[in-house]
Amino acid sequence: MKQLDRLLEVLDALARWVAMALATIIIAILFVQIFYRYVLNTSIVWSEEVATWCLVWLVFLGSAAIMRRWEHVHIPMLIRRLPLGARPGVIIFAKLATCLAVTLVAYYGLRWVLGPGHISSQTSGISTHWIKLAVPIGAGLMALFALRGALEDVGRWRRGEMEYFRTYGDLELGDADAQAGVRAAPPGT
Repeated sequence: MKQLDRLLEVLDALARWVAMALATIIIAILFVQIFYRYVLNTSIVWSEEVATWCLVWLVFLGSAAIMRRWEHVHIPMLIRRLPLGARPGVIIFAKLATCLAVTLVAYYGLRWVLGPGHISSQTSGISTHWIKLAVPIGAGLMALFALRGALEDVGRWRRGEMEYFRTYGDLELGDADAQAGVRAAPPGT
């Protein structure tokens, strides 16, 4: 399990770095395009297309990186209303259902990538094959991270770490807030 965790840490770090690089590339392309359009009165024909394709990769890799820590937006209102003993099962079920859903996206995304119908862009010359690869790669990473999250929760449940499930979904305080004595608002306020 430690080797799997190490592999997932490496994949997570890689996804985060690539996502940051893609965000930087998108911003750079857009600034250059604005300069060309409004200062030089011309435009770069491939800029919008390449920025959009970078955004596709950014969304899938960024979603995978967020999935690793289960940091995506979720509303724990239902979970907080459940008795503490029922929460682990619901949380684990949600993570396994997420794993199944993104596994299906990865599977059908891979079929889409391996199928016919790839064209090359007339402006950039990039094949849509490379753009479509974002779907199975990003969704595959999300599936791995969701499965690992579910397995971690099963381990917590078996070890009786109910504090994790009691506080599941609470807003986490930063170190500065914790040192200043700021407390999270209790549920329902």
